[in-house]
Amino acid sequence: MKPQDILQIIKNRRNTKQFSEKEVENSDINMILESAIWAPNHRNTEPWRFVVIPKSSPNKNHISNGLINVQESNQKKLNDDQKKEIILGVEKTPCYIFVFTEISENPEITEENYGAVCCAIQNMQLTATAIGLGVGWSTGKISKINDLNNILGVEPSLKIVGVLSIGYPSSQAKKTRKNYDSLTKWM
Repeated sequence: MKPQDILQIIKNRRNTKQFSEKEVENSDINMILESAIWAPNHRNTEPWRFVVIPKSSPNKNHISNGLINVQESNQKKLNDDQKKEIILGVEKTPCYIFVFTEISENPEITEENYGAVCCAIQNMQLTATAIGLGVGWSTGKISKINDLNNILGVEPSLKIVGVLSIGYPSSQAKKTRKNYDSLTKWM
């Protein structure tokens, strides 16, 4: 692979929100997870932890109910149609990967771990893009579900970094960036 090929993958990566109905192969999820664990991590702590929720998982009911509770705690009670929309959105998502980081008693290590897990997520996004998948990285409502660690059977010492929705994109948004020259100071 040439450097310009890597740059093209980086430029093509998008935060995907809409997916086709096609299921994601476990082998593709495994490759995405393998790419994650090769992210740099200071002190070689390997702080990332993952929970995979495939399309047919019965745990999607808990996620839907958790999202409904988050919505209702932030606003008025949802009507049945609004609840059905949330449930349908969770059911239609081909795959979720909940990504957690280890919390340390040492705040410096906790911060380093968080940075490493963010690098792992970027590896996941780039790998997914390279194999034709899209990834939506959310730190919003789905990551704020009450008792999320318990729902997913995750140790209380772990903190959510984000929830990745993974699937085949049904559309591709166009993006632009400022030129790096306007954001860089050479000394």
